[in-house]
Parts: sequence; structure tokens; C-alpha cells
Amino acid sequence: MTRPDEPPSRAEVVAATVLAVPGVVRLHGGRFGEVGTYLPGRRVTGVRLDDEGTEVHVVVTGAEPVPRTAARIQRAVSAIAPMPVRVHVEDIDTI
Repeated sequence: MTRPDEPPSRAEVVAATVLAVPGVVRLHGGRFGEVGTYLPGRRVTGVRLDDEGTEVHVVVTGAEPVPRTAARIQRAVSAIAPMPVRVHVEDIDTI
């Protein structure tokens, strides 16, 4: 979480954008919790930005086809983050 006196980081903006996509349950840290962006005093789980582009790891609902949800995430993130955007669906929440 950002401090009140500073703007959100690009990773935090990406995380908020991903979470706003219908069908996304939450961001996921990867199999061993290795996916994230480290910021001063905090971590953005499930988002990695580097020279090779943007990577997001998510858990989605089973309400819509997974490829459709992944495509929505990719389009939303492409507008605000370095390309290419890679979307990894780590799990499907069926409850």
C-alpha cells in the first residue's frame, strides 16, 4: 500500500487494473511466492515489471472461459505497462 504522500507505483497501478477486470479473484505470487515487485516497505504480489515486459499472475473465476478473462487482463495492462504483457493463470476459483 502506498503512503498517503506518494503516488502509487507502476506495479501498484497494474495490480489495481488487473483486480478490476471481471473474473479476476486475486493476484497470485507464483508457485513458490517468487512473483512480485518489491518497493520500499511493501511488496506487490503477482506483478513483475522488468526490461522484458510485464508479467501478471492471477487466480480467476470459472464463470467465463479462462482465455477470455486472460485476454481482458492483457488488453487492460497493455494500455499502462511495458510490453509484452504475459498473463499467467495460476488457479481457477470455483467456489
